[in-house]
Amino acid sequence: MRLFDSHAHLDFPQYKDDRVALLSEMRAQRVAALNVGADLPSSKASVELSCANTHVLAACGVHPHEAKDYTPQVEAELVDLLRGEAVAVGECGLDFYRDLSPRAAQGRAFRAQLRLARRLDLPVILHQRDAWEEFLEVLRDEGPVRGVVHAFSGDAAAAKQVVELGLHMGIGGPLTYPKNAQLREAVRSVPLERLLVETDAPYLPPQVFRGKRNDPLKVRLVVTELAQLRRIPPEELAEISWHNACALLGVEPSF
Repeated sequence: MRLFDSHAHLDFPQYKDDRVALLSEMRAQRVAALNVGADLPSSKASVELSCANTHVLAACGVHPHEAKDYTPQVEAELVDLLRGEAVAVGECGLDFYRDLSPRAAQGRAFRAQLRLARRLDLPVILHQRDAWEEFLEVLRDEGPVRGVVHAFSGDAAAAKQVVELGLHMGIGGPLTYPKNAQLREAVRSVPLERLLVETDAPYLPPQVFRGKRNDPLKVRLVVTELAQLRRIPPEELAEISWHNACALLGVEPSF
């Protein structure tokens, strides 16, 4: 069985002591990952990881937390990365939960990266927290893009809106949380071809690892839970989500 973790941050310092060993184990267990940039340095690190590992791909972008630092110079450097080894723009979007950047700055950086994705014909990795209506307004205003709503946490109505926009949904560890019946109900209603699995490692581990560091190997637990909800074998769900990620990103990782 091969697995594709569509959202991880393996360049983060949580992996400084065992990154090489983890990447080796991912290869052994046939787990590929999209390493997603949060700012310019982590975007560059994502590309470095991708260049050194055939089972790791890179996304480059500026997270809404860092939107205040999105400048023409930053965008120019992102363009260089995106025209090179990177396969997606992001993660970008809106985060009104922490408001670590002013909301106006978040909106400007979000729109700029959506336009960048369209200009370069790349998919976009979308982040949203506590800003759903504003998030949808920007997406509708900016026009159609290919991409995935990472760490989707909404209900069936929100899932329907994602599908109507032609986007994918990234499903991770929170699917396994006992109190998350709303999300479990939502994923039952979504066409299988719109679902990706992810970890958001080192964050959002599955229930049995709550309080511990997450990693791409644990995407297997997301696949198992999702397969049970959709009443298909885990091997089938793993292969569907693999093909969905490869088709969206235009890649075929190798081990």
